[in-house]
Amino acid sequence: MGLFGKSKKEREKEYMNRLDVPSCLKEDFELIIDDVFTIMGVGTVAVGNILIGMCREGENACIYKANGDVLETRITTVDVHTKERKANGCGYKTEHVGLGLRGISKEQLEKGDKVIVKNANMYGM
Repeated sequence: MGLFGKSKKEREKEYMNRLDVPSCLKEDFELIIDDVFTIMGVGTVAVGNILIGMCREGENACIYKANGDVLETRITTVDVHTKERKANGCGYKTEHVGLGLRGISKEQLEKGDKVIVKNANMYGM
């Protein structure tokens, strides 16, 4: 324990235990898009809260549109909006994240679209 409470490393360990990473590995990743914008050098970024599962940089994802269309993409970046843990290129359920998406334009996405990654049985859990 640090002079002013728990150390950053202790807080990060507690946070990761609360996330329950093993259960995240057993679930498919699902995020409902709240906002979409473009960042120079990154491309299209979809922002939202992760409902279930986890995602990693480099994973293939599908975007399910309200009209039934399905867009395929790859997650190029995962920006987690928390200071509770170090960035590790992953996003876990309950976290608010921005996902850099390859090959998708801002105009193709709308609030309410779902980003899904099928990971449920990928890791042999």
